Amino acid sequence: MKYAWVFALLISGFAQGADPQWKIQYFYDKLHETLAIEDLAFPSARHGVGVGAIIDETGAHKPRDVELLTTDGGENWTLQPLHDSPRSIFFLNESTGWMAGDNAIWFTEDSGATWKRIGEQKKPEKKLGPAPPGGLITRLWFLDAQHGFAAGNQKSAFETKDGGKTWTAIAAAAKPAGDPAHAAYTQIAFTGNDGVIMGGAVTPRGDDPHLPSWMEPERAVRRRPAKGETMLIETHDAGKTWSATGADFYGTIISVRLSGSIGLAAFSFNEAFEYPSEVFRLDLKAGQSTQVFRQQDRRVTDVALFAGPRAFLAAVEPPGKLNISPIPGKVRILTSSDMKEWSEMTVDYKASARSVVLAGPDAEHQWAATDTGIILRLE
Repeated sequence: MKYAWVFALLISGFAQGADPQWKIQYFYDKLHETLAIEDLAFPSARHGVGVGAIIDETGAHKPRDVELLTTDGGENWTLQPLHDSPRSIFFLNESTGWMAGDNAIWFTEDSGATWKRIGEQKKPEKKLGPAPPGGLITRLWFLDAQHGFAAGNQKSAFETKDGGKTWTAIAAAAKPAGDPAHAAYTQIAFTGNDGVIMGGAVTPRGDDPHLPSWMEPERAVRRRPAKGETMLIETHDAGKTWSATGADFYGTIISVRLSGSIGLAAFSFNEAFEYPSEVFRLDLKAGQSTQVFRQQDRRVTDVALFAGPRAFLAAVEPPGKLNISPIPGKVRILTSSDMKEWSEMTVDYKASARSVVLAGPDAEHQWAATDTGIILRLE
């Protein structure tokens, strides 16, 4: 064709100017089974690890703990079993990572191909020192291969200086008000030497119905909110010292990310609230927070923040009137360059979920995983 090069240029131009889209890259599609991905990590543009459980929808078999691995940017995924129920993962680089499980903390140095229990004792008489009890830890963060932090249930937080073999309780974590039986730290984020460990305490209500809210929607939307408190401990010297604060708040912290002197934090609410979630911009220097996003038909489940700034919100569009439902809703992802104006991104119409997590080393390489066995890539 004489003018084939013209068409090639036109196609190239369209491709370069095309809007970014989130396309399904992996989908666990088996009859009567669901892969609920609990957490996802992409320490580089090529290496990714997802952890979760395969749930038998018939109830005939127990959930099977599994992980998904990719070494080619998600073009191919390997599914393999885990020996513990994963809660969260953290990777320092492509090869070095940690996993918080129901029974222990685990370590990998081969990109998640194998995991070993940290502090596992070959001989009972050779104890490696105190470690957080199994099932206590919810999230991990490491500044380097030796120095790390753990957030946990019962209003606890820990520090390690030997790669996770032994742990020391952070005293400041116990200072915010709240009954430890109903309080937990669930989020950790660092940027340089500045870091926060956040969580919440909830005062139990005496009027909780026996049926879940989605089975009694009219009662759920009329129910008065349960009083809660947001708990925060922060450091500006890489964990040498911590200060603690707490404030009455009815929401539950579900995600926090830091970049430079700013941060982004998302809170979730129950059916008694007009909005299912709210997102706040954190000013680390001024110690202030400003609401930057809330929408009645968008329940934010995760946030991502990068220099620029460039921010992403992963959300689910509730399928009914309730904020929380066992029925998956459409996956929605929004982005902003100023954290004031947010624009909807194009997401594969087949993607639905109850919860979505984000992962990626930078703003140009991002993935999203759902509790319905889907992984999407930003293209």
